[in-house]
Amino acid sequence: MSKKMQTQNKRELILYLFFGVLTTLVCVTVFQGLEWLLRPRIGDHSYLLSNVASFIAGTMFAFIANKIYVFQQKNWAIRVVAREAASFTAARLFSFGLEYLLTFLFFDFGWPKIKLSFVPLWEKYGVFLAPETAYRFLVRWGCIATLGVVLNYIFSKYFIFKKQPPEEEAA
Repeated sequence: MSKKMQTQNKRELILYLFFGVLTTLVCVTVFQGLEWLLRPRIGDHSYLLSNVASFIAGTMFAFIANKIYVFQQKNWAIRVVAREAASFTAARLFSFGLEYLLTFLFFDFGWPKIKLSFVPLWEKYGVFLAPETAYRFLVRWGCIATLGVVLNYIFSKYFIFKKQPPEEEAA
């Protein structure tokens, strides 16, 4: 592998991780915001709706960031963008389906039955975190989302935003 190719791969990986963190922040914000709004109204299964909204917001943000900044795709022809968007969405739906299944399994079957006692974190500021909220956050965003990031990088780099032959780039 040439030095230029190695530098390009490192740049892509660093940018992918940077925009992945931003995408995660978008997803976490949407997910947690909806959890706080919906959980008191619809109960323990609010994470299902929150997860869908999180997926939609994250996918839209990630597609644009990956196309423009990470993989530097300059072809904005409708046919190319439609193919990339469809492939990107299909790959994200696959990894999302896997994440969704794992979220469901962890929350409904692996969920430790914890008595709802609140743990003061920063009592000075009045912030409290229920053990089940900590579990949801760590499992969902620590374990399951990491698997999704790895799968999405592979799909994006090798299938969706792969370098096109010169004749297709000009279209």
